[in-house]
Amino acid sequence: MERFTCHLLILISLISGGILMADTNDTKEQVVRRWLSTNTGVDVLKVEFTQIRKLTSLKSTIRQQGILWIDRRAGARFRWQIGSPPRTIVTRVKDELLVIRPRSLQYEKSPASKSKNSMAFLAGGFPRGWEEFQTKYELLGVKILNGTHRINVQPKGHLAHGVRVLTFVTGSATGVLQSIDLTLRDGSSQQIVFDRVVTSPRLTDNLFEPDLTEYRAVNFK
Repeated sequence: MERFTCHLLILISLISGGILMADTNDTKEQVVRRWLSTNTGVDVLKVEFTQIRKLTSLKSTIRQQGILWIDRRAGARFRWQIGSPPRTIVTRVKDELLVIRPRSLQYEKSPASKSKNSMAFLAGGFPRGWEEFQTKYELLGVKILNGTHRINVQPKGHLAHGVRVLTFVTGSATGVLQSIDLTLRDGSSQQIVFDRVVTSPRLTDNLFEPDLTEYRAVNFK
């Protein structure tokens, strides 16, 4: 009876926390490869998203709209902005990452490989093959929950700065990425929900290289 009760409690905990997939590399790899296949051939991308942040210093959540652009045709061009008008802009051209605060007319420029910005993991775009995925991330596990696959990873190298767990949430039926969850080492979290995705949008150079004439270089903490 005690053994039966123990097994029942384990089963209940698995159901309440999401059904864990069989812990086999083949099963987990198959889910990841299915998602990666949806990125194949996608060189230019625009994503309109909702960012939901939970900070340790605040009881309420912060909800903001944002836009992400990725262009992999000419190196690794990337732009992330949050707020309307933008409160924060993060861009990458080649190996340089730029963080801009338009309200204070300040910016910080640093090598992309040394950036401490939590959005740096997106600067190179989404991986499009298993080898690229393994180079960037350590696969922690895959969980099935409410019609989605939650792919939990730990970024490698400088991408791991401040990030405890990174979760790519894909549709179980389609494999398409629906949202990204970040659990940060300071106890805060972010959820990035994709509202609208546009492939092959029109892009301009100043989108990735904004004019900094009136801005002052600083070191953001």
